[in-house]
Formats: sequence, C-alpha cells, structure tokens
Amino acid sequence: MTMAETCGEGAPGSEHMKFFILSQDMLRKTKVDQRIGKGWPDRPPLFEGKSDKKVQQNLKEMCQGGIPPALRCAVWATSVVQAAHPHQPRKVADEIGTLAKVGAFDFAWGEVLKQTFPDESDETDSFAPHFGLKKEYMSSLVDSNHGGKKIPEAGVRSLTRVLCAVRHMHGIDYAPLIPDLAAIFLNFMPESYAYATLREMINESSRFFAVGKIEHYSVCRAFADVMKMLYPQTALEMEEIGALSPKGLDPIFRRFFTSLMRYEHVLRIMDLFTLEGMKVIFRFGVALIAMWKTELKVMHMKDAQSWWLTIKIFTYSASFEFGDLVKKAYGYHGSRLRKRIQFPRRRAIERIVKYNEEWAASHVSDRQSDTPAKPMGFVKGDIEIVLARPALVRSSLAGWLPLAYQATKLELLYSTNEHGRSLSQLYERCSRTKHTITLVEVLQTGATIGMFATHAWRVNPRIYGDGQCFLFRARPDPKCFKWRPANTGSIDDFENEALMEQFQVGREHYISMGGNKDGTSGLQINGALTKGESYPALGFDNEPLPGAGLHEFEIGTVEVYRLVREIDGKPVDGEDDLVWNF
Repeated sequence: MTMAETCGEGAPGSEHMKFFILSQDMLRKTKVDQRIGKGWPDRPPLFEGKSDKKVQQNLKEMCQGGIPPALRCAVWATSVVQAAHPHQPRKVADEIGTLAKVGAFDFAWGEVLKQTFPDESDETDSFAPHFGLKKEYMSSLVDSNHGGKKIPEAGVRSLTRVLCAVRHMHGIDYAPLIPDLAAIFLNFMPESYAYATLREMINESSRFFAVGKIEHYSVCRAFADVMKMLYPQTALEMEEIGALSPKGLDPIFRRFFTSLMRYEHVLRIMDLFTLEGMKVIFRFGVALIAMWKTELKVMHMKDAQSWWLTIKIFTYSASFEFGDLVKKAYGYHGSRLRKRIQFPRRRAIERIVKYNEEWAASHVSDRQSDTPAKPMGFVKGDIEIVLARPALVRSSLAGWLPLAYQATKLELLYSTNEHGRSLSQLYERCSRTKHTITLVEVLQTGATIGMFATHAWRVNPRIYGDGQCFLFRARPDPKCFKWRPANTGSIDDFENEALMEQFQVGREHYISMGGNKDGTSGLQINGALTKGESYPALGFDNEPLPGAGLHEFEIGTVEVYRLVREIDGKPVDGEDDLVWNF
C-alpha cells in the first residue's frame, strides 16, 4: 500500500490536501498519538511572523517544548528542507509537509528503490549498511530499538531499504549517526519521507552530521575544545579517562544520545536537531555533562564507559526533568550568579571543527593518499566542455571535493563561449544550484584556476558560503587551498573571526572568494569576466592562484559546473531539485 492510499489522498486541489501529513510508525507499527497539541496548527503556515527569521524563532521556542507526535513527520521534514534551502520562502518548505505532496514522495521513492534494487533478489538478500557504526551498536539498535522491544521483521526491512538507498544513491560509507537517525525517523515517517529527510541532511551535511572518518574525528575534537572553553576543569577530568576522545564520545556522536537517555527524551532532542542541526548535539552534550559535573567529580571515574553509565543513571532517575536539561542547554547556569552560558554560534562551531581537520587527518585517513583519485566524469551536452576536459583537472577535483560529493560528475551550467561575458548571466544560470565549481583560464600563463562554492551565487550585500568552500589551481601544478581558521583559543575570538570571514561575495560588478582587511581577495572576477586578481586570503593561506607571483591577470574562458550524481545523473542539490522532485 502506498503512502497516498494510507493517508487517503484525495483529488488534487481538494481542501483536505492542505493539511499536514500525520505521523506513522513504520518501524514497529505501533499507533502514534494523532492529537495535535495546543498552539500547533494542522496546516501551513506553521507559525505567523513578520519575517521568516521571526517564524523560525517562534518554531524554535515551540520545539523546545516538544513537537506533538502527530506532527513530527511534517515538522521534521519541513525543518530540514528549510535548513537545506534557506533562500526559499518558508511557505515552500511548509508545503512539503502537506498531503498534497504525498503522491510525489511515493513516486520518487519508487524510482529510488528501482535504482537501489534493480532485481527482486537484490532487496531480498540485502543487509543494512552500518555506515561506520560498530557492529554491537547496530545489533543493539535492531534488538532493542532504543530501549524498546526488538524491531519486527517488517520494520527491519524498512530500515534496510532506507539505509541501502542512502548508500547507493549518495555513495556514503561512513556517517555513523545515519542508522540511528533513520530508525528514529521511521518511528514517525513512511520510508519515502525518512529517505528524503536524510537526503536533504546529506546535501547540507556540514550542518547536520559528519561524513567520513576525518570529519567525525574533527567534530569530536571540536566538542572537546568547546568543553575546555566552557568547563575546563571538567574537560580535564574527562580527558584523563578518555571520555573526550572520539571513541569516548560514542554515546553522543555515534548513537545520538540513544544509549544515554529515555527514548521520549531523545525524540525531544530530535525535534530541535532537525531545526538547528549539529549545534543541538553540542548543546545537549555539554548540558548533560554540566548538569551533574559536581556529582561526577566526586565519584572519581576510571574510564569513559563508567562516566557515561553514571550520566545514564541520572537521566533515568525519577528526579530527572527534561525541561531542566533544556533550560541548561538554552538558558542559565550557576547557583549564585544567574548568567547565560556563552555557547558558541553555529558558524563558530564550524570554525572549530574545520580547525581540527589537520589533527583528525593525522589520526585517521579516509582514502589512500598516494593513490590518484579517479577523474570525475562529465555530462556531454550541446555546449562544448573546455577547461574541465583534461583528465588531470577532473582527477584533482575528485580528490579535493568533500566526501559527500565524490560520487558525482560535472555538468556545465555556464560558459563564456556560449553565454557571453556577463556576470548577470552567470548569476542567472547558477542561481538555483548551491554547490558549483568555477573554472577560470588565465591568459598570461595558460593556467586553469578556480573555486568550489557551497551556496548559490547571487547578488547579496551579505557574505555567504561556509568552510567547505575552497580555492585551487587545477593545472599546471595542481594545488588546493582549503579554508582553515586560526587557533584563536576562546569562544569570543572564534565568534569575532567568523564575522570577518569572506567565503563567497556576490556583487553586481564582481564575484569573489576569500577576503582580507585590505579589500583583496583569494580570487576575484570582474563584472565583464575579463580581469581577475588573486592574493593570499584570510583562512585559505593560498598563494596567488595563477602562479609565478601573478596577482592580476587577464581572463580567457570561464566555466561553471554543477555536481550530478553518477548513479542517476541528477543534481546533488539545487533550488529546482527540492525534496519532492528528487
């Protein structure tokens, strides 16, 4: 039976199609409370406000009190889509949670399953990939379903289908949070919505979870740094027993608190995680420790397992109030002086994670560094590809891209040879695609240089993009210059530095990536796409990209590419590729 049949989908345009889809338990087939709590609507908009920012703030405050189980499917999905497509109006995201979109989800999920399991035996013989989650954790997930009864066979098959689809469609092998997230989603979502929500998280992975061992280690190390900034003495005690090591932090960054807290409380954290992303894991992780740091200190723990087991005893005690934990995570601390916790903003957390990548790379490797990456493929269209045609260029790009985008190929969006030398044309053709690679020909040296952008290029008075952006020279002498913040040591410094960073700048008369206080850029291209400049940029530590100390140069061909999945040739993202279109 399809989701549309289950929901009783009516004729398009009928009044009831405007209502939010109600949650269903596809994992255990238990009945979900269908009552909608006070203050929550049964159809869009979720909340009114003078701006999308105000609506988001109202939603955050309501989520802190818990989303009604009946609305978790709709609100979780819309929150993630809004985060992945921040420049779309809020009402566009809200609409995907309505009954009107159920048929589109059903159809798209059917297409995904056909590609994941071409033959019936492929599904019959399939096993759930663990994405780096330890075997004992995976067994615990299936056998106890987060403290409950064993997942029935039908639920295991649903979980397996979703996890296999994620691995097959996105080429991800390591992202240890995915199995627990998928299981939680399936407690309230049909398979199509669970997969689509994970898909949007993957497209915005830097916001939600680590993809790859290096990033996982970086995130864990960043959490340890935040603890040292906020509670240095407690952090020292944890470090001595291994509770702040990547392995020691398994209960938080591999199991999403499921081994530490009652399931109903894990769901409350998920209510906020889908809205705010990884920052919520940091908030509640720190709050859990801070809540009982005095008691934990006098117990003189000997190892990480004892540390987290004691916290579990506290969270399962009759005296524990989840509301107190929310206040600790978002509110105040101290007994005599009531002041706000100076918790870092999301941009600051991203800086700390990025700073720790070098440390993480020295402790683990995601790939064989001495093996050249397989050259990216490209889509053959009506417009001739010039700068990306050499295999050396595509091989270098394949090795530099974040892991989440390595099973992709290039599709040309814009070329000066076809669309003319016009920055407005470049903006127009790239406005609906977030992740792009811009290649630039330097006439004086014949070099091919460029930049990888993580947000859609557009005219905007504000800076945009994030720490996954990078600059590069593709040939000759390929070099990549990834952003890495300085070790400034305090939350205030991380916050201030974050405000100064210039990842992507889009103006009417130029685009650039990387910036400095003197106004120079890592790479800047003028509005006519005829002249460029390249100087060492804050955070990127790049040399002049054209080489030979050449700072200002004449431009030949300019090409902009988007990333499409190897498996089906569809874009990895893009505002025209919202979740219900796949």
